Parts: sequence; structure tokens; C-alpha cells
Amino acid sequence: MDQRQAVEFAVREAWTDATRFQPLTPEDRELYLRPGLVVLDPPLTHCARADEKRQNWLNWRAASYPANRHAEYLFRRSDIGTDHPRILLSAVLDISAGLDCYLAQFNKKQRYGVTGKKAVNAGYTTRDIYPPEHAADIWDIIHSSDQRQGRQIATTFHSRAKDYAFAEYQPFTDPNYKDICVGGFSPEGKMVAFILGKRVGDHVQYDEIMGHNDHLKLNVMFLTHYFFLQRVLEQEVVPRCLNYGPWYSGANAYSPEGGLNFWKRKTRFHPAYLISASS
Repeated sequence: MDQRQAVEFAVREAWTDATRFQPLTPEDRELYLRPGLVVLDPPLTHCARADEKRQNWLNWRAASYPANRHAEYLFRRSDIGTDHPRILLSAVLDISAGLDCYLAQFNKKQRYGVTGKKAVNAGYTTRDIYPPEHAADIWDIIHSSDQRQGRQIATTFHSRAKDYAFAEYQPFTDPNYKDICVGGFSPEGKMVAFILGKRVGDHVQYDEIMGHNDHLKLNVMFLTHYFFLQRVLEQEVVPRCLNYGPWYSGANAYSPEGGLNFWKRKTRFHPAYLISASS
């Protein structure tokens, strides 16, 4: 049995223990049966900065920044046989089979929505962005509303300077560690939506995702997200785990109709445990 199989076996043996692995709600058990298992093994790299990023990903347990938590999102091989932290469910999406397979999950009306056709017809466009060059636009988007999904915007984002440097988003030469960042632009050419995706091997974390409050009704976020999926598939090495934070989130965390939960389900994210084969 190799390391990946050993870790997966250990999790399958333990995941019915709700004290160790966050369970699905009864309603979600009926819909999804059980959480998926996503086994990840970030590749070694000769790039010093990429290696630091890899180590942070392991040490912070897949968080994009250091965080003091009572539970984690990543089960590590070294956790086997130990009293490891409780592992929370993650919202994951795998589109490595291609966009045709992804879109086959939707009917015609749903495809119109999730591909952002309403925004396209209104003249909105998308393109890759380099976050430091769009700090002022990102500031404007964040400050276009005091609340998101029924909650106050986190101080971490709301208090950032308009010229924030986004120093963590620097070019990486190793294709397994290149971040994926995209923006949605109004017909006038102003950026009004963005997604910043941090990559470590097969795992891409939705580090920041937001749209300007004045443009959300035109589905600019769906357009931007669909372009993000296109860019994921165009990477030199295609990642297979897109992770939009926890499965249960927002002001009403366990309601499938609440804010982020509704959006994640509408775009076909699924609940899963993230498992690292690395020690």
C-alpha cells in the first residue's frame, strides 16, 4: 500500500467519527450520500519561493494565510494514529474532465446563468489580472457595500489600503505553483469583479472572490467565474481541486439557500475532505 492509499484508507476508517471529521447534515446526506475524498500531494520544486509556498500550505493546513483555528481543512499523513485536529468539510470542484462535462450538469437555462451570458450580452468582458496592478479597483469593489452574504466584510479586507501591494502574488516559474487571477470588466473598461486563486500543486484556493455591488445583478460574478474555470483548464499543468473554502459557511452556515452556500451549490461544488499524502 503506497502513501496515498494508506492515507485514504485511514480516513475512510475514521470519517464516521463526527468528533474527528465534520459530518454532513441529514439533508446533505440524502443529496450527496457522503463526502468525497480529495488526496493531494504537492510536488517538490526547485524554486525556493514555490517551496516556501508548499511548506506554508502544509503547515497552515491548506489555508492561504496563517490562522488560529480550533479545526483544520487538511488531514495530513502524520495525523494517522494521533489525536489530530477536527477536519472540516471543504467545498471543492473538479473540472479536469473539461468544460463540456462540467456544463453537462446543467440544463439550458442554468447554463445561460452559470456562464454569465447576461453579462456578456451587456458588454462585460474578462481577462487575466496581476493583483498589484489592480489594487485600487479591488479596493473599490470591496467598499461598494458594507455587507456580503448577510455579514459585515471581514476587517482583514475592509481595512486594507487602497494601494495594497499584494506582495504574495508574485510570478512563479514552476507551473504547479502559478496562481490564477482573473477580473471581470464593465463595458467602460473598469474592473468590477475579481477572483484570486492561490495554487499549490493540484489545489487552487479561492483566496478572494468578489464583485462590485452595482454590477452583481448582471451576473458579472458568474461570467468571471466561468472565465476562471476556462483559465484553469488552460494551465500548463491542469489542477484538479478547486477549493472555495468550507462547505458550510456564511451567516446561516447550514442553510443550503444561504448566500455562499447557495452559490457554491448552484455552480456545482461538492463537499469533500482534503487529504494530504505528504507528512
